[in-house]
Amino acid sequence: MTTTFSPDEVTQFEHAVWSRCAKRYMDTFGVLTSEAIPALLDAANISEGSRVLDVGTGPGNAAGAVQERGSVVIGIDFSTAMLAEARQHYPDIEFKEANAADLPFKDGEFDAVISNLAVHHLGRPQQFLTEARRVLHDGGKVAFTVWADPTKLAAFGLFFAAMENHADTAELPHGPLFGVSDFNAFHKLLQEAGFRDSSVRELDIAWRLSSMESYLNGFEDWANMDALPNTLRKAIEADVRKAADTFKHNGEYVIPNPVILVSATR
Repeated sequence: MTTTFSPDEVTQFEHAVWSRCAKRYMDTFGVLTSEAIPALLDAANISEGSRVLDVGTGPGNAAGAVQERGSVVIGIDFSTAMLAEARQHYPDIEFKEANAADLPFKDGEFDAVISNLAVHHLGRPQQFLTEARRVLHDGGKVAFTVWADPTKLAAFGLFFAAMENHADTAELPHGPLFGVSDFNAFHKLLQEAGFRDSSVRELDIAWRLSSMESYLNGFEDWANMDALPNTLRKAIEADVRKAADTFKHNGEYVIPNPVILVSATR
């Protein structure tokens, strides 16, 4: 039975997790999440001269890609730790600490609002979309990615299977869109927020690794593995390494973890 979590519970949990992950995110989860960025920017029609808002910017990878296209971008995040990383990696980009459900910008200020693999972490995704529409001008685009059907997420599955083998697992606080893979649910959500011409499709991406060290570092931070007994940690790591061998070819691990790419027009 799925537990219903309050938006505030979700926010507190996600803030603690991703602040803890911030220092090593670029070299861990950032390797995977960056694979979705080119298609995300294309879906938002971002080109030279666009004014773009990146919501849930994390360490700023999507914002950096927007800047490379010759656009003006502002990145927001609720984590001070993540913003510190973003400012270090992209010192020429403006970053603000802000809540996705209460965007501190004027009506019609942007040509595009994007969010890469953050919306499923939000406690109030409907409010984010309402706010995104408000800060877009007529004809502006919103585009975001979320993880695809959990059964398809092989990269994440390696870790969670190992955890289940060795430790009790509890359902963690999560936003309403966590695990949602029904395309119609996203079309409906966008329509209710006042968007038109919605598009939803699955995008194949993979976690590409020369070794499993950065993968394990990422989940070590995410799951706060330092709090576990050393023997338990070692057993989980051993299971992950063994299962990962299935995905190793020519010295590289390529582990599928597809996303759903959603876009619409104001």
